[in-house]
Amino acid sequence: MFDISLVIPTYGRQKELEDLLTSLTQQDYDLKRVEIIVVDQNDLIDLSSIIEQFAGKLILLHKKVSIKGIAYSKNYGLKLAKADLVTFPDDDCLYYTDTISSAIREFKKYPNADVVYGRIYDRKHKKNVMRNWSDKFLKLNKFNFHLNYSAITCFTRDKELFFDERFGVGSQYGVGEELDYIMQLLKREKTVYFVPDIDIWHPEPGVNAMSAEKTYYYALGYGATFRKNPLIQFLLIFITSCGYQFFLSIGEMLKGDLKMANKRMLAFRGRISGFLKFN
Repeated sequence: MFDISLVIPTYGRQKELEDLLTSLTQQDYDLKRVEIIVVDQNDLIDLSSIIEQFAGKLILLHKKVSIKGIAYSKNYGLKLAKADLVTFPDDDCLYYTDTISSAIREFKKYPNADVVYGRIYDRKHKKNVMRNWSDKFLKLNKFNFHLNYSAITCFTRDKELFFDERFGVGSQYGVGEELDYIMQLLKREKTVYFVPDIDIWHPEPGVNAMSAEKTYYYALGYGATFRKNPLIQFLLIFITSCGYQFFLSIGEMLKGDLKMANKRMLAFRGRISGFLKFN
C-alpha cells in the first residue's frame, strides 16, 4: 500500500521532468511507499527514455493521454491514484529531500485535515516564490486562503473532489483550476490547513517575462473563477485584486513604464472580462 501518490501532468518538458524525478529519488522517505503517476500529454516529445531511466529507482506509472489540459490530466491521475493522500507537482518544480516526509508528518500531526497546503520556497536564497507566504500555521477559510495556496503545494485526502476542466493551461481559461479547487473545498466546509514547514521549489514566474497576450489570458481565467464562485467573501478578494492591478497600472504609467502599465491594465481588464463573460 502506498502512503502518497504524486500526479505529474507534463507537456513540452524533458530536462525539467528529469530533474524533478531526480529530486524524488533523493527523498528521505521510503520510496517503496510512494507512487508516481506521470500523465503525459506530449505528441512531439518522447519521454520513454526518461521513464526507463528511473524505472528501477521509483515506482512509476507512465500514462499517455490524447486530451491536453492540466485539469484533465490531474483528474485522470487522481482517478488512478492508489494512495489515500495525493499531490500534484508541476513538471518543472523540485522536491527538497524532506518534502514528502514533511507532508506525511503534518497529516499525522493533524489527523482531522482533509487538505494541507505547503509553500513554494527557495531555500538557497531564503525567499518566498510566487506568493508572500505566511510564516505561520493557518487554518484556511474564505477570507485568508488567497495568498496561501497553490496546486503544487496541495496535499489532499479528498479523492471525491475533481478539478474543473474548463480552467487551467490548455483549456478555455488559462488559469483557475487550482483557485476553483480551494474555493470548492472551502464551500464544502472541508478542513484545510496551510503549513509553512512543507517546502517545494519552483522557478520564479515573473510578470515582466509574461507576454501581454498571456497576461490577459490568465486574467480571464482568474475573473471567471470568481464568477463561478460568487460568495461575498470571495468577491471582496476579487474587488481588491482588480483594484490592485488598476492602481499598479496607474503607478507604472506615472513612472513612465508604459509597457508594464499596459500589462497591469490588461490584467485588470482581463479579470473584469472573465467575470462578466463566464456562464
